[in-house]
Amino acid sequence: MKKIKVGIFGPEGIMGKDIISRIKDYDNLNISALCERKNHASIGKKVCDCIITDNIKKFVESSDVIIDFSIPEATLKLLRALQNKKVCLITGTTGYSTKDERSFLELSKKTTILRSFNMSIGINLLKSILKSCSQKIGKNADIEIVEIHHNKKKDSPSGTALSLAESINEGLEQKGKLYYREKSPDRKRKKNEIGLSSIRGGEIIGTHTIFFFMDGEKLEFTHTALDRKIFSCGALDSVEWILSKKPGLYSLVDMLS
Repeated sequence: MKKIKVGIFGPEGIMGKDIISRIKDYDNLNISALCERKNHASIGKKVCDCIITDNIKKFVESSDVIIDFSIPEATLKLLRALQNKKVCLITGTTGYSTKDERSFLELSKKTTILRSFNMSIGINLLKSILKSCSQKIGKNADIEIVEIHHNKKKDSPSGTALSLAESINEGLEQKGKLYYREKSPDRKRKKNEIGLSSIRGGEIIGTHTIFFFMDGEKLEFTHTALDRKIFSCGALDSVEWILSKKPGLYSLVDMLS
């Protein structure tokens, strides 16, 4: 059986290391290339019979599918290198600015990409549930999202929280305006808004809770990540699937469907 060549973009990061440690459980996948940013201390280091490089062009040429958990600047640079290449991308990068997001969408038009701000199966099933709930009860509920992450996470709110809010809005007749909770001496909750609150502390991998407050009752959904392997395995499970797709932007929800 010919193995799929998988390139890891950011192999020295938390997610990169975890993916490398778990790919051995996938008989159809093989790490073919590793790429880090220029001047990274690991350049030239040998990992899984691959030498870590900072040459994106050679990295792309050595891969069938690239898995990326990096930062927006790096992901956009990678996307530019992928233009007109028959190489698929699986990316979980979060923290895009409005300008970066526009660039991402523009660069995505001719590349086959699976993009998910959270690669866990549970979160992506939850997205479908939230869309259904908001269709049925969203207009009669105050909706709030609370997310908790470790003290080293930079972006706030999390990409996952924004993705969950997007699923809620897909189900609402009238889209709710996102409002980021912060200290305010004089502000009542507005009817048509989705509140987002962020907590940072300790080593929490990720907890997301969504509340639907209704007249006389409350509906609450919580997803807690207990092990980073759920993100790594979600990405690795999608490698073969994305290879079968035409150029375009896909999500893990598409795969589960």
